[in-house]
Amino acid sequence: MRFLVLFLWVVFVSSKADRVIAQNEKDWIRAPREDLVAYFKNYGDNYFPKEAWRTDTPQSQGLDGGKLQDLVRKIRNNRILRPITSLVIVKNGYLVVNERFGEYEVSKPHTLQSVTKSITSTLVGVAIQQGFIQGLDQKILDFFPEYQTVENDESAKRAMNLQNALNMRTGQAWTGERHLGPLNQYKGDRMKYVLDYEMELAPGKKWHYNSGIAILVGGLLQNATGMDTKDFAQQFLFGPLSIKSAQWSWGHKGIPHTGGGLFLTPIDLARIGYLYLRNGCWEGQQIFPEDWIHGILTNAVPLVKKFHGGIPAGYGGMWWLLPLEKTKTKNSFDILMAYGHWGQFLFVIPQYDMVIVMTQNDSATYSEEIGPIKLLYSHLLPMVKK
Repeated sequence: MRFLVLFLWVVFVSSKADRVIAQNEKDWIRAPREDLVAYFKNYGDNYFPKEAWRTDTPQSQGLDGGKLQDLVRKIRNNRILRPITSLVIVKNGYLVVNERFGEYEVSKPHTLQSVTKSITSTLVGVAIQQGFIQGLDQKILDFFPEYQTVENDESAKRAMNLQNALNMRTGQAWTGERHLGPLNQYKGDRMKYVLDYEMELAPGKKWHYNSGIAILVGGLLQNATGMDTKDFAQQFLFGPLSIKSAQWSWGHKGIPHTGGGLFLTPIDLARIGYLYLRNGCWEGQQIFPEDWIHGILTNAVPLVKKFHGGIPAGYGGMWWLLPLEKTKTKNSFDILMAYGHWGQFLFVIPQYDMVIVMTQNDSATYSEEIGPIKLLYSHLLPMVKK
């Protein structure tokens, strides 16, 4: 199995997610479903894992054991699913599934690709909670005093704020990930490269998937906190959650590649999902603001093109949003999803108090990349006993 080499600038290839287009502003979600927000706030007990998770059988936590066995058998024997390397399920705070496939060793940090973006966004929330950032309305350029002048300078660029960045609605003409290749190959200042990018519209008017802005947020975090972004993440996020597997590939000026360069073990990635299930609270400590998830849902944008398999989807706070049932209306989002190239997935499902992690190796084709999404609806969600 081929894995990326750590501690190098990694060239990330666009995933199918990059081709999804957002709706017009008039169709954006204006208020979150309060029942969904309540799940994040009130669901589940006060258990938090230390070095290891508590474990239980899937059946004891309301999953169909027979269907689960069928799924594991299918993954092991189905050639189409050969890229899958791991499946982790946490239900009601219990680790009920921790499977590895192929040659992958579960103790080895796994490339997360663009799942990193969702964790980068989380770090912004952590920085707000710690008082390093005042709020999402702060202007992007205010965090970069070292760049007194930028190309394509105009009022629209000066108006870009953190909320625009996390929702990928900066107004820049970054139309899809074909612009990422030139950024990866650029030998100069990559932060300035993104800041210099031409504007298409005023911020907030249109959604474009933009890895460049996620990379820029890494520099923003470093400037805002006065700490190396890697050290900040370890002290204020990974450390409190007892995550010890974090490794980064490095970007510009020694800043971690916050667009896609994080490596975690699947079981440690599940801790990030569990933090979201518990609304940012971990052992009585608020890691990110209590209204953080509410803000993600409030500012999410539904997408024009349905996601893979005809599933309506949305995007907000560098998280993808999916319905619990794929036949639901476009604005009914029940699942937070972090999605990375080659098929790295973190699903946070508050109604079921469940976190699912699936990872794949770098042999996955575009059609194989979306296999975990298909399995979510065909096997994983149906195994939950109502």
